[in-house]
Amino acid sequence: MPASSPAGRLDPSFPADILPCHQPPIAVSSTFDSLFQPVAKRLHENHMAHLGIANTMQLAHTYNKIKFGRQDALRRTLYREHFDALLEENGSPTRPRIQIKDGWAMDDSLSLPHLDRVLADSEKIIAERAGVRKSSTGTYRSYFQDIWTPADLETYPAFLDFVTSSDVIAPVAEYLECIPALTTTLPSGIRFVESNAAYDDQPDTPHDSQLFHIDYYSLPNVYVLVLLEDTTKENGPWTFLPRSISMEAKARLDYWTPKRGYRMSDEDVYSVVDPKAVIEFTGKRGKVLFIESSGCLHFGSRNSVKPRFQLMIGYSGVCRTDFSEEIMPAKVYPIRESDSRLRKMVLDKNGCG
Repeated sequence: MPASSPAGRLDPSFPADILPCHQPPIAVSSTFDSLFQPVAKRLHENHMAHLGIANTMQLAHTYNKIKFGRQDALRRTLYREHFDALLEENGSPTRPRIQIKDGWAMDDSLSLPHLDRVLADSEKIIAERAGVRKSSTGTYRSYFQDIWTPADLETYPAFLDFVTSSDVIAPVAEYLECIPALTTTLPSGIRFVESNAAYDDQPDTPHDSQLFHIDYYSLPNVYVLVLLEDTTKENGPWTFLPRSISMEAKARLDYWTPKRGYRMSDEDVYSVVDPKAVIEFTGKRGKVLFIESSGCLHFGSRNSVKPRFQLMIGYSGVCRTDFSEEIMPAKVYPIRESDSRLRKMVLDKNGCG
């Protein structure tokens, strides 16, 4: 990859004629789009149960490749040929690059840029909003609520600064092998999650995301998770299996096929996996987990007798493996003219800086 030139300038070989730009998706006729939307909704509902997860993912990826293949190709080219230059312009990495291996990596150094600001702002959000149930009785995943608001993007700029920092983006891009985009539908790009057993309508029976599953939104889909308070077993930690073990279990259990639903019980998973292989994301406030949620079996929020507060940041490529962008309104992230090209690309999937 080309290096940056002195004084922070981009290497002369960097394609200035390509950047900045905006790459709209390939036009799909409005008639076809309106006809296809109810089909997409039907295929997507109940966790893709109609055709089975794997079949629906393949169909969705083909559809999204037609619409967004141009952006995908450009982002992969920019990653291969100009990533170092983009990182330098965005702000030189401050430490050795975190390596995501077997689907995950943890960092408890508290050294990632802007993390101290994120933690300080998180204290204010928790003090202001925590401990108030927002969900109605019987609501899906009542124990798990996002207390983030769209206004927080402007009120607390530390979060987007962290999300788009070179030290956070570099390992994600390396794993995806392209310039990633902050997700705008599923999962929500930024979630500030309170998990609380007091809100759980079925506290004695694991259900919904408290059961093992692998996300189907995009291949790969990478989360960056941050503990916003010290977390122990009593907080219902995010719990996962490494990718290699997860993929072996997926094959042996016929997971993602019509034979099996999206959620799996402990009994099913542990029939083919040693329970000692599970890893719990516990530790001190500020600990960070990079994880491929589309490759690692995981669950969370079980019996959170002490509320758990966790930041969840979702990244993906631009050609997804679901239909959420067809049936859900997309979040829009604020972009400034002065932002680096890399930051603009992360915040706008149709942008290339």
